[in-house]
Amino acid sequence: MKRVLAALAALALAASARAEADPDAQESSRFGSVELRLSGYRPNIDAEFGGLATPYHDSFGGRRGWMAKVGVSKEWYHGFGTFETGVSAGYWEMYGHGHYSDGSVAADSTALKVIPTSLMFTYRFDWLAERIGIPLAPYGRFSLERMNWWVDRGSGDTTRSGATNGYSLTGGMALLLDFFDPTLAREMDRDTGINHTYIFVDFTKSKIDDFGSSHSWDMSDTSTTLSGGLLFIF
Repeated sequence: MKRVLAALAALALAASARAEADPDAQESSRFGSVELRLSGYRPNIDAEFGGLATPYHDSFGGRRGWMAKVGVSKEWYHGFGTFETGVSAGYWEMYGHGHYSDGSVAADSTALKVIPTSLMFTYRFDWLAERIGIPLAPYGRFSLERMNWWVDRGSGDTTRSGATNGYSLTGGMALLLDFFDPTLAREMDRDTGINHTYIFVDFTKSKIDDFGSSHSWDMSDTSTTLSGGLLFIF
């Protein structure tokens, strides 16, 4: 174990020495990050009926629609890992057909549309990727969530709207793409100010039901959400 720690320390010192000797290896100042995220999503609206009714499934089926999100975070600590806080927003929609009280299917289409917003708190263990050269950065995130939703008829009129609050927990792994072409990564930093680029995949468990309110739509995902995307450190 002592030999392993000594080897890691030697690699860190060597990387630091190379950076000091080569001005081009010095990265630009850092502000935070931008992430582009894509995932599947299906709201758990039917859960509030306890199995007695399934209005969401009846109208939209069991499909998972694609949700796209963009997030921006401010870096507050960068040393043995990175801590950031940020916000994100996105869009999701699903089309189907409503039902009348007698159970018959309406001829006109209906749509449920959602703009998800988040306040994010993220810790990313990127020390190995940026200091040692092991291009992996595990991370964890706690988010306060707000799902802004509305229902449209085929004519485009909004029949119902609202917002549901909650939280989510995320864990994932990011792969540092700079590792595969360090020269290109340094050129990108000089030209654009992007210090590092990662590709990531993670899993999220959400609880978005106005903290257990019986009067709110449950907008939690019906299952653990698998997401992927790109992360830019700048």
